[in-house]
Amino acid sequence: MIRLRTAIVVTALIVILAVAVRAKRGAALVLWQRIPIPDLKDGDFDHFAVDLQNQRLSLTAEANSAVEVLDLRSNKLIDTISDVKTPHSIVYRAEFKRLFVVDGGSPGVKIFDGDSYKAIDTSKLLPAADSMAYDPATKYVYVVNGGDDAQMTYSRLSAIDATSAKKVADGC
Repeated sequence: MIRLRTAIVVTALIVILAVAVRAKRGAALVLWQRIPIPDLKDGDFDHFAVDLQNQRLSLTAEANSAVEVLDLRSNKLIDTISDVKTPHSIVYRAEFKRLFVVDGGSPGVKIFDGDSYKAIDTSKLLPAADSMAYDPATKYVYVVNGGDDAQMTYSRLSAIDATSAKKVADGC
């Protein structure tokens, strides 16, 4: 009798969970706000970084050779970083107030001050730098560079110390 009750309860929970998941999956996204960005060309526009403290969103506009900075409080474009040729990945590190931008046209990672958006430094890399990630344990920014897009038989993973803004390692 106890096994039957347990089986009924477990079955009921599975059905309830399945219905809840299905209902959630059916929920559509709703457009909440549009932020106009004048003179924006079509093209790659797919990497973003957020500065939560200052409520800013930075995004790479590859075809525009720019990084656009939006104020999320006013929902307006507040700055354009034009000191990039082909911006790809982007990472903002609040503890250093630095914005790291992979610039495939340089090639390398350009580092900008998080308040003024002025260039601080550049770490040179192999051509075709693209993907980037931050490791909070080491405080390193890791960047993939080289490979097929650079007509190379290998890719490299480079490490940049976010504290010093200097490249510390290259690995294949």
